[in-house]
Amino acid sequence: MAPRKPRKPQAVDALALNISRWISQHGLQSDPYLNGLLEAIDTKKDLHIWAELNPTEYLPHPQTKAGAQSSRMVRILTVIRNVLVFAPVALTWAAVSAATSGFSQYISANGADVVNFLDFWQNGYEILGSEWRIGNVARLDFLIVLLVIVLTLYISQAGHKVEEIQNASEDEIDRQRLALAIEIHAALHDKRKITTVTMNASLAGAISRLVSATNSLDGAAREIEKATRKLPRA
Repeated sequence: MAPRKPRKPQAVDALALNISRWISQHGLQSDPYLNGLLEAIDTKKDLHIWAELNPTEYLPHPQTKAGAQSSRMVRILTVIRNVLVFAPVALTWAAVSAATSGFSQYISANGADVVNFLDFWQNGYEILGSEWRIGNVARLDFLIVLLVIVLTLYISQAGHKVEEIQNASEDEIDRQRLALAIEIHAALHDKRKITTVTMNASLAGAISRLVSATNSLDGAAREIEKATRKLPRA
């Protein structure tokens, strides 16, 4: 006895597998449309109801997860950059406050031997700490501004790259969604409840296939007739 050929999976069974994969891939376990459609396919009940729904309208639009870590890093660096923009101003005014207080102490201690404020701010005269002296503050301000420039260039480039990755991922998701919608429509097309419209559509399709088959047979008959005429007569 010849071995029995494996049963070819039905279109709805293959559709259920693809839907399950799509749900798992995009985390759509709570979507009512997909869950209801899977249940209908599994139980083979009420498929005509789901066949009447337009899948392009009811299929969810998954959010892309591509470039999520890079996008998060860009947001963090953007916040740091925005804060650093005000750092030189805050540092300079803090240094001015410290120098002013120190200069008052210097004047009180030295009386007539008084230098100008900028000279005191630069040298400190053992009153003002080195971290508050104008040269060190200016150097630190320069480094902060340079860091802000570097961060701005990096954020711009990285943000553009993340945007390209996300756009490409969204286009791929849209392509998969459209392919799945077409598959749903094709698999459930013959499950629709019979109405005048569907009956006419089915009848029109059958007539079209019959006409095509008739034309093919007519062409084959003509070819056979031509070949017969070329055969030598007895």
